[in-house]
Amino acid sequence: MDLGLQGRVVLVTGSNRGIGRAIARSAAAEGAIVAMCGRTEELGLEAVAGLGEDRASWFTVDVTDPEAVGALPAAVMGRLGRLDAVVNNAGRFGGGPAVELTPEGIHDGIDTKVAGAVGLVRAALPALRQSDQARVVNIGGISAQRVTPGAAVTAIANAGMATVSGYLAQELAPDGITVNCVIPGYVLSEVWRGRADAVASAEGLSAEAGLQRVLDLQGLAGRWGEPSEIADVVVFLLSAQARFVSGAAFRVDGAQFEGLQR
Repeated sequence: MDLGLQGRVVLVTGSNRGIGRAIARSAAAEGAIVAMCGRTEELGLEAVAGLGEDRASWFTVDVTDPEAVGALPAAVMGRLGRLDAVVNNAGRFGGGPAVELTPEGIHDGIDTKVAGAVGLVRAALPALRQSDQARVVNIGGISAQRVTPGAAVTAIANAGMATVSGYLAQELAPDGITVNCVIPGYVLSEVWRGRADAVASAEGLSAEAGLQRVLDLQGLAGRWGEPSEIADVVVFLLSAQARFVSGAAFRVDGAQFEGLQR
């Protein structure tokens, strides 16, 4: 199936590793040119080299910096000539009990996930309005829908991401810009591998047993997801076939959680 991504320019934040890097890889495999960005230039340039400089470019940007975010779409346009889609994937894990959250910690999570995403969409609007296949995909997280101990800041930011996606979808529909939110379950990212390794070390388990132990401790069914499995859904939402899909939130978790709201 031709997804209609050949030659399209897709900007992916937080794309030097994990889900963001997988999204960049999958979009490039479908013929898109990917503008990758994040805070760590060394990792970013390594990621670009893995895709090839004809398929990807790197931009060093901290999405909590409004000035840098505001300038990013113009920089992408200046280097790549167009901008058809924005994938807001950047985020930071905010640990600790909810009762111990500080205003600074809460603001950091929201600034990275929600304010950064909204600021980037706002700055990208002139470019997106020029595209006949304009797409915005926001990456949330399952912690917005279930309590994950020690992840309150992340959960707050993920809930905000899902909510603002609905507002953006309604507001940008007259421009023909679709906006959707993808909500991954537990995926084998660097963060979760690190936590599983810590559990394995503490309990004298193998690395694989540590991964399973983390799922068991969370009361999860099924298995860990792979970043590429999230990326496949995102790439569909960027495609020509998804032109009538907007304002939706897609849980991608392999039925790790109960399917009905209670």
